[in-house]
Amino acid sequence: MGRDDKLCYLDASKLASPTGTLARVDLRGTDDEFLGVLDGIVIDPTERRLRYFVVKSNGWRRRRYLLPADSPARVENGFGELRFDVDSDDLCECEEFTAGSVREFSDDDLIAGLFHPRL
Repeated sequence: MGRDDKLCYLDASKLASPTGTLARVDLRGTDDEFLGVLDGIVIDPTERRLRYFVVKSNGWRRRRYLLPADSPARVENGFGELRFDVDSDDLCECEEFTAGSVREFSDDDLIAGLFHPRL
């Protein structure tokens, strides 16, 4: 993904659930396959839309991948796991996430998301 100034990254440690933050939530695929952990999300704040889940793989090649948010996901084990209808081969075909590809979520993004009129 080329740099897109509309999109921004929000670390999973700043995502709250009824059981705490979503930092290090396990991501599982088809057949209970471990995909990695939730590292964060990429959002479009003015559209109020989640675009990607950022998956940190725990294999010998530790990388972060962009899993499109249109991939169906289910919360399980009280937010301890997110399950996707993908497998590790699908994840390897996803685009790699790099820190410079999007900017960090800011207070201005929060304001834009709250007050920007949706078209």
